[in-house]
Amino acid sequence: MDFKQLHYITAIAESQNTTRAAENLFISRSALNYSLLNLEQEIGLPLFKRINNTMIPTAAGKVFLEHAYQILQISKDCRKNLEDMVDCARGTLSLGITPGYGQALFSVVFPEFYKAYPKYDLDLVEGNVKDLYSYLLSGRIDFAWSGFHCEEAGLEHTIFHKSEVLLAVPEAKCRHRSSGHYIQTEPADLSLYREERFVLMKSSSLIRDIANLYFERAGFTPHILFECSKIDMTHAIAQEGIALTFVPQNLCLPHRGVVYYPVEPRESFGIAISFRKGTYLTTAEQYFIDLLRRHYIPIMIPPISPD
Repeated sequence: MDFKQLHYITAIAESQNTTRAAENLFISRSALNYSLLNLEQEIGLPLFKRINNTMIPTAAGKVFLEHAYQILQISKDCRKNLEDMVDCARGTLSLGITPGYGQALFSVVFPEFYKAYPKYDLDLVEGNVKDLYSYLLSGRIDFAWSGFHCEEAGLEHTIFHKSEVLLAVPEAKCRHRSSGHYIQTEPADLSLYREERFVLMKSSSLIRDIANLYFERAGFTPHILFECSKIDMTHAIAQEGIALTFVPQNLCLPHRGVVYYPVEPRESFGIAISFRKGTYLTTAEQYFIDLLRRHYIPIMIPPISPD
C-alpha cells in the first residue's frame, strides 16, 4: 500500500465511477482497475461494490477511506508546514467558494492577496455549501468561504457574520402587521400562509434547509412556484408581489413592497471560513483569511435604511 493507491481509492469514492476517477487522475481506466484489484487482493477484502455502474464503498472500504483521508491530510499538512518554513512566498491556495457570496468577495480579495504572494498558485473550487463541506472532509480543498447554518462534524468554522432568516411577505398578502416598519418584531404564524405560493432556494442550499425547518414546524408542505439558486431572484419575485420567500435580515430592504417577519423558533444564516479540524494554515492562508475578514463587512453587509 502506498500514497498513490490512497489517491486512487479516494478518487474512486469521490467519483463513484472508475471511468471518471481515471480521467481525473489522468491515467487509464485499466490501470486504475488493476491497482484497485491488487489492493483488494493485498487486503483480502473488497473495497467497493458495483451497483448500476456506481462504485459504493463496502464496510471495509469505508474503514479504508476514513484512514486514507487522515493519512493524506497529515501528508498535506506536513508538506505545507515544511514549505512554509523554507519559503512562505510559494505554495498553493486551495480554496472552495460558493456562487454569489463567495464570488463577490473573492473578486475583491484575491487581487490584493496576489500582490503580496505573486508566486502562489490557486486551486479554486466552486460549489454549494454541502459539496464544499464534503471536499473539506476528503482533503480535496483546504478551506472554504461559504454560508453557515450549524456546526459540521469534523470541521472548524470561523464565523464572520450571522443574520436571522426572515419570512418575506408581499404587502398585499400580509395577514397581520403589528407596526408600520418593514421589519416586524412580532413573529409570523407561518401556518396562516399555507395556501400561498413560495419561491425557494434549491434543496442544496442552507437557506432552503432553514425554510424546510420552518415548514416542518408549521405543519404543512408549501406550494412551491419554483426553485432557483440565486437568492436575489427569489427576493425579487417577492418584491413583485407574486410569492413569499425567506431572506437573511441583512438583505432586507425598505420601500420594496415587502414586509419581513421573524419565524419561531428563530434560525440564522451565517458566513464563515471552514476548514478540517487540525488543518495547518500557512502564513499565506492566514493572510488570505485576514483579507476576507477585513473586506467582508463593508462589501457584503449593506446598511439597512430606516423605514
